[in-house]
Amino acid sequence: MLQEDFKVAIDIGTTKVCTIIAQKRPDHRIDVTGISVVPCQGMSKGLVVDSEGVTSAVAKSIQTASEVAGVDVDAVYAGLTGNHVESINRWAKVPRGEGMRVITDADLSSAMAASSAIDLADDRKLLHVIPRSYALDGLHGVRNPLGMHTGELHVQSHVITGSISKINDLEDAISKAGVAISSMVVEPLASAYAVLTADEREEGAILIDVGGGTSDIAVYHEGTIIHTAVVPVGGYQFSNDLSIAFDINFDEAEQLKIKHGTAAPELTGMKEEITLNPHSMQQPLIITKREVGQILKERASELFRMIQFKLEEPHLADIPLDRIIFTGGGAKLEGFLNIAKYIFQKKVRLAKPRGLDGMPPGTDDPAYSAAAGITLWGMRNLPDSSHVERPKASESKNLWTSAVSVIRKWFSKDKPKERQSLEKETAGA
Repeated sequence: MLQEDFKVAIDIGTTKVCTIIAQKRPDHRIDVTGISVVPCQGMSKGLVVDSEGVTSAVAKSIQTASEVAGVDVDAVYAGLTGNHVESINRWAKVPRGEGMRVITDADLSSAMAASSAIDLADDRKLLHVIPRSYALDGLHGVRNPLGMHTGELHVQSHVITGSISKINDLEDAISKAGVAISSMVVEPLASAYAVLTADEREEGAILIDVGGGTSDIAVYHEGTIIHTAVVPVGGYQFSNDLSIAFDINFDEAEQLKIKHGTAAPELTGMKEEITLNPHSMQQPLIITKREVGQILKERASELFRMIQFKLEEPHLADIPLDRIIFTGGGAKLEGFLNIAKYIFQKKVRLAKPRGLDGMPPGTDDPAYSAAAGITLWGMRNLPDSSHVERPKASESKNLWTSAVSVIRKWFSKDKPKERQSLEKETAGA
């Protein structure tokens, strides 16, 4: 029998809002009891640009998911991204009594407090403090010092901060939807939590989540996160380039990318022709898939150069990082991994979210990694208080079927008109 406490996670992206409601089983597995995906207007590159549009999408997504799960939602874990998110690694001395003493839980709590005691600029807010390792009397690299003896104790932590004004904008938009924010979870951290394997976290890996408006970066080594960054470029910019190049509206450009897009034009032939109707021309324009691919390849190459710049940090210089794990809807573009492998000269793979049971068809997809990761991170690292009121009786089975239908429509390529109608609402995000 499932525990009564429910947790609710919400990922507010440039193109969609995804809400997941989940419960932890007695065996510690996590079951999804409700999920909803709705188009989003009001976000650009991870930032709120239309608060009312965001509030409307959040309210609709939460309402649909809560009806599916048969609960009333009153709090959520909310994902956060944007290029205002920054990270540092810092050492701090842990205050404790003099002499050789055993390390206790109280010392570890003091270590967290010492790591959090950081001077921030006026517009910065502390979001995450994650202990990386400890030093005991100069002995570095200790991961779990509990029960060991030492005179001096130091802790190295990964500290993530964000802009107070940008965070407040998102908090206000969510709060106006009628729910409280239990905690903010930085999305690079969340996505990595959902897709990286234990070996990848231990041996060293770069996680890149290519979303609608941002590409989120998380670097892991020796089992813990060591670098976090965000690039303000995502799938939206790929479609926008096509819109400008061929003088077509954004909806048509998005469909062109989905149906004929590739980041490896050299692997396509010249015979596959596509007919477009540019605004400035009275007659149709015939182009080839290779021409489309050349534009997308240039954008992908620029994105990878921006990611390389974000990875040019002194603390990463001597870290053996030979693999990149891509996730997010933007990384599904044909040929994307090919050019990534060539530019980065590393092993690459495309990852789907793991760790949640009961996800409906269509959600076992890289586009849902952030939402799944927010759920997992919150349930395993944050307080246990429930996000919903007492479960209520409802026709949740029928509503779940309806939710699955909507999700399938979102991902279906066999129903372009319906998908185009759904995505048309997201063009301004």
